[in-house]
Amino acid sequence: MSRFDAFTAGWSFRTTTPSFEAGEEITAFVTGYEDGAGVARIGDTILTLTDAAPELVDTQVDLRIEEFDDSDHTGRATVLADED
Repeated sequence: MSRFDAFTAGWSFRTTTPSFEAGEEITAFVTGYEDGAGVARIGDTILTLTDAAPELVDTQVDLRIEEFDDSDHTGRATVLADED
């Protein structure tokens, strides 16, 4: 292994359009509130949060992906209840 290969081992590039599977749980920031629903943007991927309250904007929340369209990188997610 060359020094360059050793130096760059484990490096990877992130995509601007991550994909998700239904049932997957993630953490994301609620970036806005539009048309009565919260919005979480992860790169160019947009998740609609129909159960998000407006006061969640600019906060980090746990989400469960309900459905996701890989062709246009949009989906619907549910805010998970805080279990504290």
